[in-house]
Parts: sequence; structure tokens; C-alpha cells
Amino acid sequence: MISATDGLQSSVGLRFWWRTFEGVQDLFAEGHGEEGGPDDPLPVKTYRGLPRYVLPEPVRRLGDARWSFDAFHGAHRRDAPTLGVLDQRALSALLYWTSGVGRIELGPHAVWPYHRMVASARCFHPVELYLWLAHPAGDLPAGCYHYHPAHHSLTLLREGGVPDAVRTGAGVRAEVGLLVASVWFRKTAFRYRDYAYRLCAQEAGMTAGNALLTCAALGLRGRVHHRFDDAVVNRGLGLDGVEETAFAVIDLAPSEEASPVLVRSSQQPPSPCELPAIHPVHLRTNRTPADAWSGLTALDLAARLAGPGAPVDPDDFHLPVGASAVDGVHGLAGPEPGAGGVDLAGVLRARDSGGRMFLPDARPVAFERLALALRYALEPVSSDHTEAPCRPLVDAYVLVLGADVVSPGLHRLDATTGPSALLRLPPRDWRAVVGMLCDRTPAVNAAKADALVFLTANRLAGERWFGARGYRVLQQEAGIVAQRVSVLAAAAGLSARITNGYHDGMVRDLIGLDAAHVPVFTLIMGHRRPTAQYEPQLTW
Repeated sequence: MISATDGLQSSVGLRFWWRTFEGVQDLFAEGHGEEGGPDDPLPVKTYRGLPRYVLPEPVRRLGDARWSFDAFHGAHRRDAPTLGVLDQRALSALLYWTSGVGRIELGPHAVWPYHRMVASARCFHPVELYLWLAHPAGDLPAGCYHYHPAHHSLTLLREGGVPDAVRTGAGVRAEVGLLVASVWFRKTAFRYRDYAYRLCAQEAGMTAGNALLTCAALGLRGRVHHRFDDAVVNRGLGLDGVEETAFAVIDLAPSEEASPVLVRSSQQPPSPCELPAIHPVHLRTNRTPADAWSGLTALDLAARLAGPGAPVDPDDFHLPVGASAVDGVHGLAGPEPGAGGVDLAGVLRARDSGGRMFLPDARPVAFERLALALRYALEPVSSDHTEAPCRPLVDAYVLVLGADVVSPGLHRLDATTGPSALLRLPPRDWRAVVGMLCDRTPAVNAAKADALVFLTANRLAGERWFGARGYRVLQQEAGIVAQRVSVLAAAAGLSARITNGYHDGMVRDLIGLDAAHVPVFTLIMGHRRPTAQYEPQLTW
């Protein structure tokens, strides 16, 4: 058994945790690639010579942003949406609001102009979205498609319903179909080298989280599958499994079903050869040798699985609430807009990261706004970890800096029993951490923020349950939570800036964590000041 204080470099997965957190400065010292030239990867993967279907204009209003949360759904069950037919209009909404281009930045200083519904480091957007239809949808035949967000279109890669090999290999029923989030490493690794794996896994989690929000707003239910037969799923999509590989499979089901049933087959794992190979051709513009990010590739190959695994014990990933003394409780339940009062389309358009230079407007935020941004962050997620939905495999801590009824200080976000609440931790000197964030991320003035959110993961538990795959699974779990906070912060009129520019040891010391627990995300929340950036929203 690996202890919490030693053995942190005893496997390929734990060594990568160490390299991208404790050893990140040495990793950066190895050098970066250059960006901004003609050799940059294309911002959108583009296939050649295959049937393309242009989707209809996406709906302007979508449905409430909170339907995927059990607490909200249970309180408003009569008003919950249902989707009877998955037609092209519904597909258009599902794909656009999950991963479409929401706004562009114009002007001479717009170096990262294309902004999708999910935040991405430097807007590289390495996550590609695939759709596998189990049945025809209007003029679209059943089959496997790639979504092109710039053209809002689908490219047909393989015709036919979801094959039995994919259903068995991913542990899905695919009654309606599947969404698959893959990562094309080159789109980020050409710049960030091995560090790109951390960014890609986080973005894959945020994309999966956004897909769950969008599905529920439309009247679908989804289950996220982290553990699947990589060889089978990649072969089905026509991916090489090295430059691009599947990261998350989302099983879609009608809303009348609580969530798609998790299938753990006792059969022999399917052979990838049961699927005919396809080799779709897409454009390539970057020629950087892939051995420039060989550590990333080695970790990803070591993380391969042959199918779904045994159910997970979520308690193994969380520190008990009683592990830290509590100095007060601030409940997050309270008045909020009723069903339909927080339209997901509207808040996805409003969601932003505060601009290139995020100087929050230092005015106290009303506590009910902060509560709206945080109260659903740790709601259960339907995934292949357990049969029933379970809370994300991460913990959350909130450093409140500017709220009207809460004095500054560190809190733990708790949702273990009853409505979620902020549990105030005993007084600790947090000023050094805020100063460190300002120094490490000078484009963001963290000292002016209303709140800082730290999401932490138990990497040793991840190694025990998932092996080398634990690195990406826990980053994705944190990404699901980060997307929830980002979207509901927008509903509360706040910007949420995700940053990896922090000293993880200082954050760990502030919270009081041992070496097993790693702060994998920091979100800086505050009111955005008006800036000179011109970012018109895209409309049809």
C-alpha cells in the first residue's frame, strides 16, 4: 500500500502527477513550442472527401441550466423537459451548446479569437466532439459523425447504428446514441509539450460537464464513461489512439429514464477487429515531431484499458468533513429563480474568463449570488464509477474574499448531507496564497476577486482504483465541477477564470492537505470590469 507521504514517484502515473505539479517549473524549463505562425495546428479538425451535413440554426433559448442536478430536478419534477424525438434541430442544439463557437474576438490584438462554450488554454481547443447516432435523425442516417464547430456541421465517418463491440467495450446501452470527447494532443502539445496532458484532461472534463448540462436542458439524460476499451472506441471513430484518443464516452438516454443503465459485461472483451477499420483523412498543418511530447504519449499508452471496471468506493477519494475543525456554517440553499429562470443558452453566452487582463471590480458580491454559483457544484454525476449517480471524486474549498455577509476566510464546500453549505475553517493566513496567485498569474488580479475556488483530488486513491488512468480521470472529474461553477457564476453575473498558475504546495498548506491530495484547479471569481476587448456573440 502506498502511503500519503512516500512512493509518489513509484509508477508512471504518479511520476506524471509529480512532474506536472511539484516539478512543473523543471518541466517548463525544458522549453515550449512557438505559436502564432503558419505551422500552428488548425483550430478545428477538418475532414476531406466525406459526406457533410450542415445543421440547422441552433435554438436561441435552450432550457434551464440546472436540470442535470438532482436537487433541482427533484424540486421541479413537474416542469422537467422531455425530448421525444432526437431530430436535426435537437442535434443542432445539443452539439452547438456543448462545444460550438459562441463568440469571436475582433481587432488587432485578438490573438485567440475563437471562443467556444468551454474555456480552453489559449483557445487551442484540443477536445474534438463525435456523435454516434443509434437511429436516423431526420435526413441524417444512423452512424458516427465528427462535429465541426466552425461550420456547425457533421461529417459522416461511419454509417450504421452503434455496433455491439462499442456497446460492450464502453459498457453503454446507447438507446439514443453516444457523444465521445476525444483529445487531439498536437493542438496543445505543439506549444506546451508534456504539460499539455494536464490541460487536455481538464478540458475534456469541462466538455463532458457541459454536455451533461446541455443534455438535461433539452430533456435527455447522460452517463459519463471514463473506463472503456480504448482500442475498440478509437477504432470505431477512426482515431490512431496516439495523436488523438477518446477520453470520455457519454451515453444518451430519454429523460424518462433516471439515467442510462451502466452495463458491466461478464463476456470476453470485444476484439477491435470486430469493427472494420476506417482511415478518414483530415487536414494537418503542424509538423512538430511527436517525440517532443513523448512523456505525454507514454502516460496515455500506460493508461489504456480493455473495458469497464469494478464499481468504485467514492468515500476513498474524499477527506471526511470532520477531518478539519469547523468554525461556522453558511448554508447555500435559499431563494433562486424557478424552473426556466436560468436559461442555459443565455448563461453559456455570458460565460467568460474575465478577459485577457482580468481585473475584477472589487465590490462585495451579494452572498446569494455566490451561493447560486456554488450550491450545485458537487451534485451527483451519473458515471461509470458507481451504479447510481455519485458526487464527483474531488473536494472543493472556497476562499471568500468579498461577500456582503461572510467575512474573508477559507471554507470547505460540503454536500454530504442535506443542502450544500460552506463550512468555515479555523482562521488561517491566506494572504500569501493570494499574493502568490497575483505573482504567478499577473494577467489576473486575484486580490480583487470575490472568491477563489480550489478543487482537490486524491492522487493515491486515483492510482489505486484506476492505475495510470487515474491522472486523466481525476482531472476530468474536476473539470465537470469547474464547468458547473463557471456556468452558474455567469448566471450570477460573475466571471470565472480557470488558472493553473499557482504553487500547489502553498495551496495544499493553506487547506491543510497531505501529499496525496493535489489542488488540480483554481477558479478566480469576480465581477468583470468593462474592457476594450470587442467580442461579439455569434448569431444566425
